[in-house]
Amino acid sequence: MTYRGVLAEIKAAGKKVVVVGLGISGVECARFLATEGLSVVVVEKESEESFRTKSKFVSELSALNHAHVSVLFGIDGERIAPVLEGAGLVLLSPGVALESAVVGTIKRLGVPFVSELELGVQLHAGESVVVTGSNGKSTTASLIDYIFRRAGKRSYLCGNVGTPVISNEELLAEVGASASTLVVEASSYQLEACTVLKPAISVVLNVSENHLERHGSLERYAAAKARVLQLQGPEDLAILNADDSVVLGMRQRTRASIALFGEKTPTELSKLAKHWASISYATSRAGVITVSMNGELEEYATENAKLLGAHNRYDMAAAILAARCKGVPRNVIQASLETFLPLEHRLEIVWREGNKAVINDSKSTTVAASLAALATVTQQFPEDRIILMIGGLSKAGSWIPLLQNISKLGAQRVSVICFGKDGKLLASHCRSAGVSHIVVPKLLDATRDALSMIAGGGVALLSPGCASFDEFTDFEERGREFKRYLDDIRREELQGAA
Repeated sequence: MTYRGVLAEIKAAGKKVVVVGLGISGVECARFLATEGLSVVVVEKESEESFRTKSKFVSELSALNHAHVSVLFGIDGERIAPVLEGAGLVLLSPGVALESAVVGTIKRLGVPFVSELELGVQLHAGESVVVTGSNGKSTTASLIDYIFRRAGKRSYLCGNVGTPVISNEELLAEVGASASTLVVEASSYQLEACTVLKPAISVVLNVSENHLERHGSLERYAAAKARVLQLQGPEDLAILNADDSVVLGMRQRTRASIALFGEKTPTELSKLAKHWASISYATSRAGVITVSMNGELEEYATENAKLLGAHNRYDMAAAILAARCKGVPRNVIQASLETFLPLEHRLEIVWREGNKAVINDSKSTTVAASLAALATVTQQFPEDRIILMIGGLSKAGSWIPLLQNISKLGAQRVSVICFGKDGKLLASHCRSAGVSHIVVPKLLDATRDALSMIAGGGVALLSPGCASFDEFTDFEERGREFKRYLDDIRREELQGAA
């Protein structure tokens, strides 16, 4: 039975649906279910006082109350047991781990549960393209959606990119064959609870150490990512990174047709798959992506693309394969590569004047992402000194790859500013690696010091490699505040010089 039928049975039986977590996914789930005429209860582990102090979704409480949705605070672990009486289904927000005490209680009482992402995809009448990986998910999903739209296809970008899948108005309309294609960015948090997810196209970009504080090991983290393709059949397509051994190994975990992308040569890739995209370079910026569709070769130029860096060539290669496999014409794809703009907070040049530049890469919340960002910036600014700002809440995983790279570049090329709650911890890693650094309390201090350090020329790069939750609600707020700090400091400097 589909989840559409499950919800109908719950409604007919007079049962309720319990939503766990009052973030954006929980709010949108509750709103959707209430509109469907279901009885809905939302539980949040934070106390009401704490929630009203910290959360950016406080304004949603009155709207949920108006929709007759009950909201209960301070509910965790066994405290959810009485709430589950008469519940036909539980919806888990991405922030709720399967190993959490509250899910343990849900399992013990035998109440079925589903993730918001899987429910939304399953209720949608059209096809889905689901993109996952440690880095590049948002850019790749957004580029696929952009290409589809330029080709005249109806496309709905959603998921971890910021808009819950369940927000799609077509779910309420129950449209049929004319439904849009869902282009879904999926995190490991969203995927780990999926049991029936079967996208028409899955994309796995890469797997590096990330979210180990939740998953416990790289193997379990990778297994969560692999859920995106485990139920696919031969009629579906799995697009995988051939240069990432963990991702390439996922071929053994799916019955889907395989398409590969990477810097392997066409000869190497053609031995592994019918569909492939080979990335080659003429210079650090100019290059070509050669694509094979059932043996027919195509070439896509990247020299005029606005997306910078080697890591974005991988994103482009994956997007090209997804688009070509859905029949998008070659000329539309080429034009899209040249007109698609980098997303906010992702290597976003926010100020440039003379020999000085400031780049906002707040989206980089992992060491691997910051390493890729630094590699791109050193390529684009080959003669400039770089001030790298790292900090926030450090995740489990090694900083050695990034710090070794900085050490090789040398103190005259790269200096580091460590900030935030784990700034002192990062500073100790820098000391161990022999990396030139300073440590400051907050991002505002880091911004001020970075601007001072590039006063004579250079690039200030915010690429934190850490979560943002010590000072900010998410990486978007961190990026916006960084830009505000920049504007305020420059305004102060101009006023002081007047």
